Amino acid sequence: FFFGLCLFLNMFSLGRGSTAFRAAVRAAYPVHSPFNVGLLGASRTFTSQRREEKRAQRVEAQAELTKYLYGHCPAPTMEEEVKNRSVPSDAELPTPAMPLHSANFRFFKNPLYTVDQVRNVKITHRPPMGIRDTVALSGVGIMRTVFDKVTGYPNLNSEGAWLHRILFLETVAGVPGFVAGMMRHMRSLRRMQRDQGWIHTLLEEAENERMHLLTFMNLKQPGILFRMAVLMTQGVFANGFFAAYMLSPQLCHRFVGYLEEEAVRTYTHCLQVIDTPGSALHEWNWHPAPEIAKEYWRLAPDATMRDVIEVVRADEACHRHVNHVFSSIDYDKRNPFGPQGVPELGIAPDEKVEVPIQNSAQVAH
Repeated sequence: FFFGLCLFLNMFSLGRGSTAFRAAVRAAYPVHSPFNVGLLGASRTFTSQRREEKRAQRVEAQAELTKYLYGHCPAPTMEEEVKNRSVPSDAELPTPAMPLHSANFRFFKNPLYTVDQVRNVKITHRPPMGIRDTVALSGVGIMRTVFDKVTGYPNLNSEGAWLHRILFLETVAGVPGFVAGMMRHMRSLRRMQRDQGWIHTLLEEAENERMHLLTFMNLKQPGILFRMAVLMTQGVFANGFFAAYMLSPQLCHRFVGYLEEEAVRTYTHCLQVIDTPGSALHEWNWHPAPEIAKEYWRLAPDATMRDVIEVVRADEACHRHVNHVFSSIDYDKRNPFGPQGVPELGIAPDEKVEVPIQNSAQVAH
């Protein structure tokens, strides 16, 4: 990058220098001066003649092409072709069967939950079994520790601090699903085989995390420093996850499963802070939910931000379950989460339910 920048600046300076040199020559030697009558004047005359010859050749070639295509008549304009019924107008084009531009159409399914499903989400943990699981859990633990130190969690004393943490969390959480879906897509093209339904579920996960981000951005617009931090983190994490997925997809899905376990912990803590009178988020009990959240999760017209946090936590519980299952089954097996799906809010094999802790400070840890 720096080499290209230096080269560009060098070329720019040379161009500016040559332009300044020509201007100085013209100022020192007028058009009718003996210097211009000599070699410089002959060179300028020769260049002008060549330019005119090339322009005449282009005009002649275009005239021959027009004559070949349209006879002796000039080429008609688009308005004339529409008027003469040569091509259909926009109003005459057929309506597509799928409403691609409808406001309420989504290719990926909208997550819909019952009240019991949303409120009965449990904090679970899958004990590591083997080196692969241990590496994944250790990686998540390191990321969680660094992220907590940077954001000051769990001592977040303002709504802005909570939103900064949630927004940054969602920018990271939206990367694995898309990278994994892209890798499986490329594998399917390379091997010329079916993918067994994994791609859609992975891209659906990435879209869901992106909708989380768009929802919370209705409450706070990050500044330039926050966006620069997201840019750097995304560059490192996306490329690292890409390389790791090429080496071991099961390790990456286990990593995402453990990452979603931590997300469920964080949102459970957030709900407890909301329910605490006098806390920084207590007003979310009556703060109206953004319109994008009401449309995406089909929430009630009077839904609040607390309802949004509950459905977001339910989404993270789904991702936790799906990725733990993906890591436990063979890479070439059929996706068990098809159109009908399975109870995604259930507990995956080998998961243990942790008893919910009432103390919010303990839940944070």
